[in-house]
Amino acid sequence: MLSLVNKNTTVTVPWADTKEDFVLGVVDGEWIITKDNELYPTSPYDDTEYKIKDSISIYPGLIGSTFWLRAFCEEHHPEIDFDTEFKTDEPGVFARYQEKFGHDYEEWVHNQVYNRVKEEIEAAGYKLPWG
Repeated sequence: MLSLVNKNTTVTVPWADTKEDFVLGVVDGEWIITKDNELYPTSPYDDTEYKIKDSISIYPGLIGSTFWLRAFCEEHHPEIDFDTEFKTDEPGVFARYQEKFGHDYEEWVHNQVYNRVKEEIEAAGYKLPWG
């Protein structure tokens, strides 16, 4: 439901004071831009709280999947066969990964999701306040 008006409008992010705050709070899923040009992550089923002007979707893979962890591992641990090493056909993939490598993927994943949100915001004709 992207509108064709108000292109290149800078959105505000009331829940994040800095780009760093935003990056830490950014998630896959549905995002809305309100009539007041505020950006929020939200469920696609809850449009009663905000006057929604536009919305975007960021779904790189299945929700709750190992999509981002797999992508990180392919880039940073190419010697690992992800499916075999972390038994992706069984629950506990993240725990097994964290036992081996810790939480080394978290910052990378936040930045990947941030870049996707930024790209989609810009494709819709808006800008984030951090350039």
